[in-house]
Amino acid sequence: MIAQGVEAGGHQGTHRDVPDTDCSGVGLLSLVAQVREAVGIPVVAAGGIMRGGQIAAVLTAGADAAQLGTAFLAAHESGAHSLHKRALTDPLYARTELTRAFSGRPARALVNRFLREHGPYAPAAYPDVHHLTAPLRKAAAKAGDAQGMALWAGQGHRMARELPAGQLVELLAAELEAAR
Repeated sequence: MIAQGVEAGGHQGTHRDVPDTDCSGVGLLSLVAQVREAVGIPVVAAGGIMRGGQIAAVLTAGADAAQLGTAFLAAHESGAHSLHKRALTDPLYARTELTRAFSGRPARALVNRFLREHGPYAPAAYPDVHHLTAPLRKAAAKAGDAQGMALWAGQGHRMARELPAGQLVELLAAELEAAR
């Protein structure tokens, strides 16, 4: 079972999206502990994990494994747009928010102009909002305007490292070993 904390980037793993409810969710460490007590199957922790020490923390909290997403966005093999990769560590994009602005579903993204201007008004209307905004996002990417793109990222995005994926895995394993 995947236990996805609110720290996770991109679309939230939820089947419930009620517009007038709080989308703040539960933090990963608390969620892992709660899920571990409730289920008798393996638990994989996901959400904002960027370092080996964080992997050690979720394993200590009861997870059987960790799943990393944003940590690999800046990897050389990632298919993310180059503007998206650069935005991960750009001080201009210091924080993330949950929003429906780009797709109509709750998703965590770097705060940019598009999110600020449209996030507060975006309805829970997936996939309609996605289809409506897709041409705008594509045009922004083509024009080199990261302020108009969906820049999915978890809360730990500022710790992204531009490495080949294999080197990143080796580094994470070494950090995990050091943390243990």
